Formats: sequence, structure tokens, C-alpha cells
Amino acid sequence: MKRYLLICTAAWLALGGAGARAELAAGSGTYEFDNPATGRPVQISYFKPEHFSADTPVLVVLHGLKRNADEYRDGWIEQARARGLMVLVPHFDRESYRGANGYNLGNVFHAETHEEAIGRALPKQANTPEKWSFAVPDAVFADFARREGTRQAGYTLYGHGAGAQFAQRFTLFMARSKACRVMAANPGWYTYPDRDVQWPYGLGGVPNYTEAQLDAFLRAPFVLMLGDDDVQTGGVMRKSDGAAAQGPDRRTRGERFYAHAQQLAAARGQKLGWRLQHVADAGHKNTEMAAAAAQNVQPCPAP
Repeated sequence: MKRYLLICTAAWLALGGAGARAELAAGSGTYEFDNPATGRPVQISYFKPEHFSADTPVLVVLHGLKRNADEYRDGWIEQARARGLMVLVPHFDRESYRGANGYNLGNVFHAETHEEAIGRALPKQANTPEKWSFAVPDAVFADFARREGTRQAGYTLYGHGAGAQFAQRFTLFMARSKACRVMAANPGWYTYPDRDVQWPYGLGGVPNYTEAQLDAFLRAPFVLMLGDDDVQTGGVMRKSDGAAAQGPDRRTRGERFYAHAQQLAAARGQKLGWRLQHVADAGHKNTEMAAAAAQNVQPCPAP
């Protein structure tokens, strides 16, 4: 019996004692956490650098339209290994986050019809903020901190394509998030901070959006990244009247959106907190943009 107790005690100590964090293995992998907002698990594709510590910067990556979290994780491994970054890519599955409304429009509204789900019509009912897909990155970071332990006060958020649309609108709505900087690479179209333009191209029809939120949006540490060669007009790029009014291609749409923000900030007597970054010789591929975006990822220390 004494020998059995010694073995059990040694095993308990090896695991770190009661309440020990479950550490993730170094390298690539996946894990799940239960999202209380949907009652369903969220799968996370991750890359953990070999020399991870509590001071390692954390990067939350938003996948594109294909919902291919593993591919987006893999597209960041080279940069993460070289720079010592912890990469977390939540998978927004199509059942829990249906259509454009459920994912890149943030699930701000409860879609009933197909047109509402794909972001072509304004749903009648708004969701509560805890049900927004915009709430997931903070939940992912909080869950990761419980698992691993970190001295980082927050994370960097990066999105590409549909994920970049998410990142832009996340900045518009989530003024008090744990994201210490947000990067949006090659969004296809935008939600303008304009109440005279109907959702999803503007804030028309969005309830309870405040002037304080708008000011926080303009002050946000937001980086809009545009590939210089992202000027193709075919493929999945949205061509509705509302999107077409923003410009003929992604680069033009981004440049116009940034110029609008500059004008709005000036009209409100504010200094725009954003930065526009053109990426030379880059088209619409995540790997091309990730190499440039990695330079923007810095620690998020406690204030």
C-alpha cells in the first residue's frame, strides 16, 4: 500500500498537482473548447513554438470563406516558428455559424431565411452580444490562458479574405475586446460606419450602436493590409450593388474605405488610429499576406 501511495503521489506531482493546466504539445495540433454561447465545441487548430513561455505573443487567426482552419494554421507556421508566435485558429463551422451572417458579419443578427443567412437581407431580430461570432476570439484567448498560462494581457487578431471582413467588423463592434491590435488582410467588402447605409454595407438597421463605439473604432490599433496585385474582379468577390458601390476590386475598395475613415476622423476632430499597409507583389493569397503581417505581431503586455 505504501509503495502504491508513493507511485500515485509521484504521478500527481509530475502532472503539476491539483488544478494543473493541461499543456498543449509543441508543434501543430488541434483541440476543442466548449463555447457556452452556442452550447457546441469550437475546434482550434494551433501551432505552439518549441520554446513557448508565458511571454510568447499570441496570435488568433481568422480563416477565409472555405472555413479551412488547418490550412490557415499551416500558412503561419514558418513565420510563427521564426518569430516565436503562438498561433490559434478557431474553426467557425457552417452549422453553428451559418453563412456570411453567421461568420464574417459577426452573427450580430439572427438569420431565418436563406437571403438573411448569406447577408443579402437584414434579419428582423438582433442577437445578444454573447452569441455574436465576434465574441469567439476573446473566448478562445481566455480558454487558452486557462490551459497554458500566459503573461500576455491580450492577443493580436489577424484575418484574411472573409476573415479580414470579420476583423474589420470586429473592430467596429468590439471596442472592449482583448485584441491589442487587429489586422485585416484583403477584405472583399466592408461595413461602413454610416447609419445612412443599410446593413451589411453600413450601420443602418443596427440597434443601439453608440457614438462612443464609433469613436473607439476610429481610434483602434487597426492595420488594413492590401495586396498591390489584389485587383482581380472575378471569383468569389461580392458583386452586389452595395459591394460594387465600394469599388471594382479589393485593393480599390480598401483604399476607399481607409480614405473614408480618414475623413470621418477629421470631421469628428479625432486622430485616426489605423494604418494602411500595401503589400508589394502580393495578390489574394494568405501566405503572401502572412509574411508581411508577421512583422506587426508584438507582445500584448499588461498595462
